[in-house]
Amino acid sequence: MRWLRRLLVFAGVLSGLWYCRGWVFRNVVHYHIVGVRGEVEPVQSAPGPVDGIDEAIYLALDTTAARLHFSTGRVSNDPHKLNAGSPANCVGYAKLCAAFIQGHVVRSGIRGRFVVEPVVAKLFIGDFDIHGLSRDPFWKDHDVVRVRELDGDRVIYFDPTLYDVVGIDRIRGIEHGR
Repeated sequence: MRWLRRLLVFAGVLSGLWYCRGWVFRNVVHYHIVGVRGEVEPVQSAPGPVDGIDEAIYLALDTTAARLHFSTGRVSNDPHKLNAGSPANCVGYAKLCAAFIQGHVVRSGIRGRFVVEPVVAKLFIGDFDIHGLSRDPFWKDHDVVRVRELDGDRVIYFDPTLYDVVGIDRIRGIEHGR
């Protein structure tokens, strides 16, 4: 019976960690923003306007996850080509998701309030650069999406690839040099 109790405790701890995975991830891993990929053209993913930027982000994350699957091979990073669904790397995930958000922002009439851009980041645990573990150029950095509110100081970071894999939506981003 002792082994059953240990098994149940272990299963309970794992369940709790899975349930709190976003909070744990945001408190352990942070992304240093080191560059910007540039603006992307809006891509329409769903008819009708959305109710605010948060709904636009979640709808774009869900649509991106449904249409793409991760690949380390040679793939397109053009959001208009990826829209139909295909393999993509983190650059393609970030560009397509940003293009979907741009489409929602334009359709909802809040275009002048937000800047949506795919950005280049490096992942850190404390002061340790995770990208230093690999010599392969493919793993030198990671692309995420940044949404900045122009009238306020609200900045939202999220990783569409991470969302597709484990369902973590928001991440902690740190602007390089701050």
